[in-house]
Amino acid sequence: MATKRKPTRRSGESGSTLYGALAGLLLGLIVAAVVAFYVTKAPVPFVDRATRQGDAGKLPDPRQAPDPNAGLYGRDGAAGPPPTGPTATAPAPLPGAGGTAPAGKSDDLGALIATLPTSNNTPAAAPAPAASAPPTPIAKVAPTPAPAAKAPVASAAPTASANGSYYLQAGAFRGQDDAESLKARIILLGLPVAVQKAEVNGKPINRVRVGPFARLDDMNRARGRLGENKIETAVVRQ
Repeated sequence: MATKRKPTRRSGESGSTLYGALAGLLLGLIVAAVVAFYVTKAPVPFVDRATRQGDAGKLPDPRQAPDPNAGLYGRDGAAGPPPTGPTATAPAPLPGAGGTAPAGKSDDLGALIATLPTSNNTPAAAPAPAASAPPTPIAKVAPTPAPAAKAPVASAAPTASANGSYYLQAGAFRGQDDAESLKARIILLGLPVAVQKAEVNGKPINRVRVGPFARLDDMNRARGRLGENKIETAVVRQ
C-alpha cells in the first residue's frame, strides 16, 4: 500500500509546479507589457526636448507661402517673374549728331585763342577816361556825443566813504535786556556790535547797531551773515 501512494504524490507536486511556472510567466508578461506601455507613452526629458527643438527649428518654405497680392492679379494671374536685365533701350543717335560735341569744343578753343594778344610786345590800348562828374557834396554828419561815463557800482569797487561810516541797525528796544540779548547773539557771529541809547519822541530807546564799516563790501558781507541767522538789519550812515 505504501508503494502505491508515493507515485500519486509526486505527480500532484509536479502538476502544481507546472501551474505555478505558467502563472508566474503570464504575470511577468503582463507586467512587462504595462511597463513598456508606460515607457513609450511617458515623456522622456532628453528625447522629448530634442524632438521639440527639432520641430521648432524647421522653418516654413517661403516658396510655399501664399501670395499676398493674389487678389490684385487679373484673370490671367501673375505676370511672371520680373525681367533681370535692363528694360530701357538707348535711342539710336540721329544722323549728323555724333560730331556736335567735338565741334563745340573746337569752337570754344578758337574763341579763346582769338581773345589772346597777337604779340607780347604790343601794349594793350588804354581805355578812354570817362568824363569826370562834378563831386557830389557830402552832407556833414553831426558829431555823436560821447557816452556819459557810467557811475561806479558801489559793490564792484568799494571805496572809503568821505562823509562817514556805515552801520547796520539790527533793532531798537525800549528794554535794556532785549537789546543786550540781541547784542550777545551778534557777538557770537564774530561781528562788531554796540548798544546805543537815544530818545525818540521824548522816550528812551536802545539801538543795537553793527559796525562801523568803512567799505560797502564789508557791510554787505556782514549783512548777508546776519540774514542767514534770521536777523534783519537796516543800513544807517553816519
